[in-house]
Amino acid sequence: MSTKTHRNRGASAVTAGRRFALVPALAIACTLALASVAADAAGRGGAAPHGDYTRHTERTRTANGHERHDEVTNARGKTATRDAAVVNDRAAGTRTRDVTATGPNGKTATREDVTTRTGNGYTRDSTVTLPDGRTATRDATVTRNHEDGTRTKEVVATGPNGGTRAVVDERQRTDDGFTRSTDVTRANGSSLSRDVTVSRDPETHTVSKDVTVDREAAPKP
Repeated sequence: MSTKTHRNRGASAVTAGRRFALVPALAIACTLALASVAADAAGRGGAAPHGDYTRHTERTRTANGHERHDEVTNARGKTATRDAAVVNDRAAGTRTRDVTATGPNGKTATREDVTTRTGNGYTRDSTVTLPDGRTATRDATVTRNHEDGTRTKEVVATGPNGGTRAVVDERQRTDDGFTRSTDVTRANGSSLSRDVTVSRDPETHTVSKDVTVDREAAPKP
């Protein structure tokens, strides 16, 4: 199945295509964010919890990074905490981020991100350990080619139940804009491909965007 939309003819259709392409990425991100969700009041990416609460945050700069402690107490007197430590090693070209989140129920989850600089980009390996001991991983590799104007990102994410998703995203600069292709392979064998072409006309101040989305259903058992 293939759909093609033009920005000037249907912005809503373009948005829909983008949402379909982002569904796997969002699912992966939610899995890896479980460590923060375990401390609901202290997490949500910094958003405030529901109802009345108090929050205390401490951020301390260290010799090679920083540490942060968040503590939230809700109206019932229950407390959730989140401790994060970031360590930068410039000689090795690495940045390590460790997070421990403890929810009001006392359950704890952890997350570790290790980002390593490479000659033409970086790698980032993430591991989440859930309160029940299961783990989820996400390995990303980003490469840039300044000569031909391309940026490629490859991601493999494995959920706590063993299902794996793979994403390959490539963006290339053109004379009047850029192209971007995204291929997603899900754990059940289904796949999605999304191709985007953007061009700009400086004389007419016009931006055109074409999107093509193709989906393949999972193989029948």
